[in-house]
Amino acid sequence: MSEKDHTGQSKYRFPALEAILDISIAAEFLRQQVDKACSPLGINGGQYAILRLLKRAHPDGMSRTEIVKNLIEKTTDVTRQIDGLEHKGLAERIRIQEDRRLSLARITQEGMEVMEQVEPLFMAMLAEISNNINEDECREVSTLCKKIYTPK
Repeated sequence: MSEKDHTGQSKYRFPALEAILDISIAAEFLRQQVDKACSPLGINGGQYAILRLLKRAHPDGMSRTEIVKNLIEKTTDVTRQIDGLEHKGLAERIRIQEDRRLSLARITQEGMEVMEQVEPLFMAMLAEISNNINEDECREVSTLCKKIYTPK
């Protein structure tokens, strides 16, 4: 997706800028693929990520703050996403007796069933992506990305 001039050279003066743009484009493409995989079950990628965390925390649940801290993709609409999951019956909020101001989100049985149903959809998505990038290339991309965000 990089922009090239008529000689095939990058239009960007700084390779880091080109890398940032390509990583951003790839990340958005992958977000769309996750949304597409989740959509038959009536959830989006953000809701899937929250359900994944709640499933891991089951049966205890997690506070909104814990959810935000554990999400890979930091977002400001976690409350709205949890509201949507609660409305669909996939998550519930429970109040803590010791501190009525604090609530925990917890995955419901229906939420657990949706997580089981989404797995084959995700496997199909991963298989489709594997048509474009093989396992060694996936490892190489991961290594390069880690070099970007891991401090020296």
